[in-house]
Amino acid sequence: MLLPAQVLDKRGRFVDDLEKKDFRVHVEGVSVDIDMFERDEGAPVSFAFLLDTSGSMRLANKLENAKAAVRTLISQRRPGDDFALFAFAEDEVRTLSNFSPDPKPLLKQLANLEASGQTALFDAVAATTSKMLEGKNGKRAILLFTDGVDNASSITPVQMAEILQQVSIPVYPVGMKNAAFDRLTDEERKDLALDNLKLLAGSSGGLMLLAGGEEDLRPMAEKINADVRKQYLLGFSPSGTGDSKYRVIVVSVVRPGNWIVRARRGYKGSAPAPAPSGGRSSG
Repeated sequence: MLLPAQVLDKRGRFVDDLEKKDFRVHVEGVSVDIDMFERDEGAPVSFAFLLDTSGSMRLANKLENAKAAVRTLISQRRPGDDFALFAFAEDEVRTLSNFSPDPKPLLKQLANLEASGQTALFDAVAATTSKMLEGKNGKRAILLFTDGVDNASSITPVQMAEILQQVSIPVYPVGMKNAAFDRLTDEERKDLALDNLKLLAGSSGGLMLLAGGEEDLRPMAEKINADVRKQYLLGFSPSGTGDSKYRVIVVSVVRPGNWIVRARRGYKGSAPAPAPSGGRSSG
């Protein structure tokens, strides 16, 4: 079971000098042995870009801004990174470009995207998680560009959270907001369905961001790029015994300090193998 995790200090700065012995993983309150640990900011990443091409993305230049954000992220690529492009509207998720380290085919398909139809947001994310297995890198991320509206999904928010609990891939929902977003009341903001985006990020261990005009795109791309690359990869082995059910995961840092740890909240499966020597993870 793979657990991507980010650790920040109380000022929101990434903490990138932790070691395996600094982490503890508890499943249903019981400590488990961390049998896999990776910390390499230079490790390549598999990025899946998932673009909302529903009709609402025509408004306020949202789709064009999303395309610009994808181009910015690709411009920051490093050796070994690979990319895939998916688009969704109505009840269909289209694979426009399979995972490849060469971004040229992806960029060509990106330029041709147009917006029309309704939005099946949760259905699209659910379909994309299975396709992420085609990415060759251990570090992976789904970058979702949408205005958050979901008016056509067959999957409920609860079902979506359950699907994300079964994969080890953080989702970074980018809400393509109108330029007037900052002037909206809280009641008006509810119409932008930010709760959907928060659910996707929180359940998967990702991060929700908002982007309006072009001035937001480069800082946002840099933030996502840094966040994905500073993942710690932790892993433990399920025992294969017991019921297959939802199990709560808590990842913590035992080094003294005030730490913010972002990781997936649980998984559905068998119980993990218990940690040896009275429940402490080996270091």
